[in-house]
Amino acid sequence: MRVQVRLLGRFEVVVDGRPVPARSWRRQSASRLVKLLALQPSCRLHREQVIDALWPDVPPDTGATRLHTAAHYARAALGETRSVVVSQGTVALFPDVDVEVDVTVFERAAGATRDGEDAAAAVALYGGNLLPDDLYEPWTEEPRGRLRLHHREVLRAAGRYDALVADDPLDEDAQVQLVRDLLRQGRRHDAIEALDRMAQVLGRELGVEPSEAARQLRAEAEAMPAGTSPTATSLPARVVLPAARNRLIGRGGDLDEVADLLKRHRVVTITGPGGAGKSTLALAHARGVQSEDGAEADVVFAELAPAREADEVTRAVAEAVGVQGEAAVRAPALAATLGPRPVLLVLDNCEHLLDESSALVDAILDAGEEARVLVTSREPLRVDGEAVHALGSLGSGAAELFVDRAAAAAGADVAEVHDPRVALLCARLDGLPLAIELAAAQMRHLSLDELVRRLDDRLTLLAGARPRGGARHSALSATIDWSYRLLSDRTRDVFDRLGVFPSTFDLDAVVAVSGEPDPAAVTNVVGDLVAKSLAVHDRASGRYRLLETIRLFAAQQLAESGRHAEVVELLRRHVVDRASATSRTGAWLSTSLAARSRDDLDNVRLAFEACLARGDLSGAVDVALGISMLWRNAVSYAEGRRWVGALLASNLDDTDRLWALLLSADVALGAGDPRTMRGAATRAARLADRLDDPGASVVVLIYEALVHLDDPARATRRLEAAGRRARDIGEPGLARLARGYRLVTLRMQGPCEELVAEARDVVETVGARDYDRYLCHWAASLLALVDRDAPRLRRLMDAQLRDLAATGLRENWLTMYWGALALVVEGEDYVDQLRRSRARAEAEGRVADADCVLALACAAACRDDWEEAAELVGAAAGTLLDDTAGFFHLSLVRDQMVRPRLDPEAFAAATARGAQSDVRAILAAHGV
Repeated sequence: MRVQVRLLGRFEVVVDGRPVPARSWRRQSASRLVKLLALQPSCRLHREQVIDALWPDVPPDTGATRLHTAAHYARAALGETRSVVVSQGTVALFPDVDVEVDVTVFERAAGATRDGEDAAAAVALYGGNLLPDDLYEPWTEEPRGRLRLHHREVLRAAGRYDALVADDPLDEDAQVQLVRDLLRQGRRHDAIEALDRMAQVLGRELGVEPSEAARQLRAEAEAMPAGTSPTATSLPARVVLPAARNRLIGRGGDLDEVADLLKRHRVVTITGPGGAGKSTLALAHARGVQSEDGAEADVVFAELAPAREADEVTRAVAEAVGVQGEAAVRAPALAATLGPRPVLLVLDNCEHLLDESSALVDAILDAGEEARVLVTSREPLRVDGEAVHALGSLGSGAAELFVDRAAAAAGADVAEVHDPRVALLCARLDGLPLAIELAAAQMRHLSLDELVRRLDDRLTLLAGARPRGGARHSALSATIDWSYRLLSDRTRDVFDRLGVFPSTFDLDAVVAVSGEPDPAAVTNVVGDLVAKSLAVHDRASGRYRLLETIRLFAAQQLAESGRHAEVVELLRRHVVDRASATSRTGAWLSTSLAARSRDDLDNVRLAFEACLARGDLSGAVDVALGISMLWRNAVSYAEGRRWVGALLASNLDDTDRLWALLLSADVALGAGDPRTMRGAATRAARLADRLDDPGASVVVLIYEALVHLDDPARATRRLEAAGRRARDIGEPGLARLARGYRLVTLRMQGPCEELVAEARDVVETVGARDYDRYLCHWAASLLALVDRDAPRLRRLMDAQLRDLAATGLRENWLTMYWGALALVVEGEDYVDQLRRSRARAEAEGRVADADCVLALACAAACRDDWEEAAELVGAAAGTLLDDTAGFFHLSLVRDQMVRPRLDPEAFAAATARGAQSDVRAILAAHGV
């Protein structure tokens, strides 16, 4: 039996080639059970973990009943009695079968990436974001974020800078690399346009100038002779061909064959297994066509790996071509644009959308006689007139590849192509590029004889034990094992300990888990591992990681050594010590600690769980406080809810419980859950009254103010009391925080000329870039918004973005939302920014539809269209009344901007009309 599970882009199970129909999933709990199990490395999970993930809020007995019900309906949908098995405390998905899960396949390919060819193969396996229909399920958040990160990593490794820029225009490194590619191709005009777009987006989004590298590229571009601008009859290739990183080795015959096939056939498909070099070969041919003098054909490169449906195939090709209008959304119109033109269209990675790709190619071929199509896919499209070129291993080119990479690693003349030892080595490595390059890297410190002898020993150990990934992964596993045996004892010990890290790590963490008293010695060991290609250093972040296959190998070595618990404890202590290095009040306010905890999130999670398991509950509270600033600002608050639930369910002492309740209020503030925030604040106040924790008592007072926003005068008095107490105990950050909130509650009570000066003073006197500074900028921005003071609002927003960049915190949906509000007040086009903020909110697990309608109300108010503004306020009010931050926004826009401009009857009638409107329909009508 063969079972395949797709989780990327959409959910689908295929049993022996038969897709399970969507209608078969009669219960949502059944499909979610299968999804959860498929996400696990072995497709199995302890029963209690399944219940905690899918039914966290029900008693254990009820959860067990629901589990068995879900398993019953899952088996009915899958049509196999042994498809979901609950036995001996474990729940397993097809326990008797090696289930093929696309997530696992992608992560293996991403972890094994060594060059552009491997990366392109990995990119092709990424079918879209994880389980898009389950965006709000907490158990999907961590793997979804991890997979998106890995996708960006392989895009970068593949040189797909166009895709990286499209995904995140603020990635300046990708922007710079994109311009370099354009300049290499002599595309001066396109390079200057890309630099202009870079400067515009960096200035608008971050308030910064492009880097020195970008300025040098601009000078280089402007010094180039002006080229021919695109004409109406040419098709501008918006997606730049990724630059070649190394010379093409062993594929000359294939390259000639593809070129010859394209002369005789209008569609050619390069087929072969993953990692065979299909994309590399197609790109090499495309570069050749593009560089030919007097070339009549335009070259368009369309990456289809991110596409999931037929319309997305059309959109991807249209974006690559650079067409707009009907041709950007309708396949027949796009085909009519391409078919009659002399264009070479490269469709890369089509195997997951064969029918959709075939339909588009058929339409293009039928629309005219000029266009030609070059396809890469693991199987043919099977369209009329298609020629197929099957690509295998390197064959005789393997020796040349080894010699080339060995020369790069150790210098010329370390090996010769015709040396029988090289031939033997390449044969033992199955002629596979990744294993060959890993072996060649060892020539830095081994002779060829030592290399062959030791590699032979390692491969012998793996004979007959090929993993299900196939021969290529067998060779990779053998090479890792062999490379490991070549390490010194001390380096091997550190390498084993790196297996404790679930994801990336920094040098401080390595020092902590190594047990080595000399940090310099550890640094040298890590550098040695990087040089041996056993660890990867990300220069941009300064962090390190092990490729996934190597990480699993290290983790296995650590477990077999019996030191896993010891090393986990060392990592736990390191994270706790970092979080508790300052006072709890300082940690609660710290943005830099939150940023570092976010970058180190997988290790922080491990430490938090280890604290709970060890019974170090104070340590667990400290670790949670280190990341609470993110939860407070609507980032990752779903995970925060789980952490807080675990803490409050533990036997905490009174002081720890007080801070855990404040963490609960933090999560509720970020999630827009005023009821939970009120309950947590009330319980915290009772504890604070009988405990001696001055900092916590001030935070309690601030939350008591926030739960009484329906009475702004009462909230103001609480905030004033909090400010006085904070000053008395020497906590200026908390005093500034209370003062910032007080600005808003005062403005909620009506206009006051003195508030503008006070807002300016609050912003100018804030100290370090911590939460109090963030909050004070937000409060002053609210006042500027209500006053429709565009220059002041823009200055505040720019300062806020600079602070985020300086502290390492990324922009979130709320800062993007405020960017849209700034454009509204400036009278600029704000719709695209508002649309982006809504999408970011959705990605972060938050529904911001009503917030976006309120932004439309601000826009109407800024146009002095008070009737429409009142209607839009009425539409937004129902949702935002239950959201703390939204209540601030709504109250000020409604009561201080709009209500005073209409007579009471007109205002009431307009808001009543708005209350009957559908929020999503409003957004659609406005293009949001």
